[in-house]
Amino acid sequence: MTRRPAVTSVQIAREAGVAQSTVSRVLNGGSVSAETRRRVLDVVAKYDFQPSQAARSLVGSRSGLVGVVIRDLTNPFYPVMVKAMERVLHERGLRLSLVTDVMTDEEGLALLRREGVDGVVFTSAVQDDRLAHRLHDHGIPVVLCHRTVEDFPADQVEADNVTAGKLAAEHLLELGHRRIAMVCGLTGASTAQQRGRGFRERAAGCADVVLTELDGGFDYATAYDAVRALLGGDGAPTALYCHNDVMAYAALNAAVAAGVAVPHELSVVGCDDVPLSAWERIDLTTVRQPLERIAQVGVELLLDRLERPAAPLRHEILPVEFVARSTTAPA
Repeated sequence: MTRRPAVTSVQIAREAGVAQSTVSRVLNGGSVSAETRRRVLDVVAKYDFQPSQAARSLVGSRSGLVGVVIRDLTNPFYPVMVKAMERVLHERGLRLSLVTDVMTDEEGLALLRREGVDGVVFTSAVQDDRLAHRLHDHGIPVVLCHRTVEDFPADQVEADNVTAGKLAAEHLLELGHRRIAMVCGLTGASTAQQRGRGFRERAAGCADVVLTELDGGFDYATAYDAVRALLGGDGAPTALYCHNDVMAYAALNAAVAAGVAVPHELSVVGCDDVPLSAWERIDLTTVRQPLERIAQVGVELLLDRLERPAAPLRHEILPVEFVARSTTAPA
């Protein structure tokens, strides 16, 4: 088989009727008109043009690679976000490099630096997160997505988690629940802090509420053990608010193991509304975050930052929505 002759970006530019720098902007996700992008990509497809990473580095252009840091892919929340991010990046001709909790912070930093990522979308930051700060210290643009860190010098996007907590509390209080337990996420995570604050503030409006707080760590096994122990003791609650849907699934299964009927003896509310929560066998009452939109905005903030490095920092807060299903009922 005869190998197809190599085509250069100069030839692509000439045939598309644009400057070579315009070809580079298209391939690296830069800002060009829709018509110009279409013309360039048509010629790129015609010749199956694939610029080498080495060639990009030599001319000092961006790598076209975006890092995404995610801690726990077993949580169905995160695959939804990764897919949404990948879709936006793919549309811009960019690629994704994933770092999970399989790697240490040092290994993740080394990988992202070695691959020469243009920037990083960080989805799982906690207060004083070492990796996020190390990336920033190395001059790699960072966007905090889903979880935020106060005073961190980066663009940030999150859901309105305080309102999420308030909506969950209002629902349970309206159903007449007064003995309530809250299964909390990681102490240093903004999502846990904000959801907890919103729930407490709203519950404080009822003088007869007895609120118990459990450490669930955003983790199924931890939440299961905590709820199982709670339901086996005296004065068990009539309702649970869990800081994410995974811990709510754990609570539902712990209730089955303890012989406690949901929702007649125990109401359960989650937070996130991942697709699994709408399945008929789960049908979880929860607070819906705009998962895909959060991910999209995170990528868009990063790409805007790469185009305008000196622009003012942005902090986007997206609305949430309460979703009533079959895991809650009157006390």
